[in-house]
Amino acid sequence: AGLADALGMPLLPWQKHVCKNALSVNDKGWQHRTNVILVARQSGKTHLLRMRILAGLLLWDEKLIIATAQSREVALETFRSVVEIAQNTPWIASEIKRVSVTNGKEELELKSGARYKIVAPTAGGPRGLTADLCIIDELREHSSFDSWAAMTYTLQTTGGQIWTTSNAGDATSVVLNRLRDQAMQSISSPGADKSLYYAEWSASPTLKLDDREAWYQANPSLGYLIEEEALEARFRSDPANVFRTEALCQWVDVLDSPWPPEAWANCTNSQLVFDPALPTMLAIDVTPDRRHAALVAVQQLDENENIGAHLLDTWEADGAIDDLAIAGAVAKHARDLNARVVGFDRYTAAGIAARIAQVGIPVADCSGIAFSTACDELLGAMVSGRLQHAGQETLSEHVLSSARKWTSDGGWRIVRRQSAGPVAAAVALAMATHYAIQPLPKAELFIG
Repeated sequence: AGLADALGMPLLPWQKHVCKNALSVNDKGWQHRTNVILVARQSGKTHLLRMRILAGLLLWDEKLIIATAQSREVALETFRSVVEIAQNTPWIASEIKRVSVTNGKEELELKSGARYKIVAPTAGGPRGLTADLCIIDELREHSSFDSWAAMTYTLQTTGGQIWTTSNAGDATSVVLNRLRDQAMQSISSPGADKSLYYAEWSASPTLKLDDREAWYQANPSLGYLIEEEALEARFRSDPANVFRTEALCQWVDVLDSPWPPEAWANCTNSQLVFDPALPTMLAIDVTPDRRHAALVAVQQLDENENIGAHLLDTWEADGAIDDLAIAGAVAKHARDLNARVVGFDRYTAAGIAARIAQVGIPVADCSGIAFSTACDELLGAMVSGRLQHAGQETLSEHVLSSARKWTSDGGWRIVRRQSAGPVAAAVALAMATHYAIQPLPKAELFIG
């Protein structure tokens, strides 16, 4: 921030936040070796990168800084702006040894020996180099690990940093998705590797595209570099998926997602309250790795098959969740609410269901074909508007992390989308919806 101020190019609050965290050190050097910054377009990513590059050259004696982007023009644009700043600032210009602008050999070298150069976004581009800082712009465009691996291995012996910026990706953004997944795991696991710093500004998936709150969530430079009128124009002119990724920094996996765009957001009813007097169906789901579980209630709101969804409880563990403790908690909810049924999947929650059944609470196996039917029923309730929810953050995250997996009989079921979090609450929601929209067959009410 001090360098940016000295150059008359101060950082915005969000950029200062990134620098404060990404540039923290410990007794071994940089605390965060990998730094990933996701933010909407035109928010100032390029300025942040060029200040980091200049700081490395001028303040920290980083001998070699290499930069790339999937589009060569993107990397060159940053290179040209860094060179322009250096040449137009007298105290920096006096430190320049040479500038090469030859196509394919662009490089800025200082008298100290520090260099900044552009490399091709290929496996062979940085081969043979040993770098102190790697810059990768537009990481969302990397559909393989070739360039990423080539860049990161240049830091093996230097303890240097990699900085990468992007806006939201999609199913093909394999490198970005892997890093995001790693960041999510780090948040949920206290003992996880903390060498990755991940900062994302994105709009809540529960908000509609024209919601100004969503605009401010994803655009920390709104009111500084861009105005609402500019986003308004883009909202009206751009296709929805383009606006979603570019302006709201939201992932778009339309082919992978079971839900039409905005279907879940359109079901939001902030006035929805949980009413213990309404007919209530529960469902419990446990993830296959047994680290997460969720309990969902779906209530019949009226005689027109309108239903209300509520996330009641979640559990997580570093190893495996405690079936006995969860069974006790579910049983208490079921008694307090006079639940008509507790749905479960026999492949993951049979032990919990058995304990609940032993105390006289009706349970129903909703696995296999029944679960495929439940997923389709949830989709129908969602797109028809018969489903309502209050916008609970965790429930929304699980629903929007879902992917569609086709089954051999032509049906489909909810599974976890790559690089997304757990979907236990979405699975439980589907099962509870299944029982909320139809009479309960007596044969289904008991295990075995």
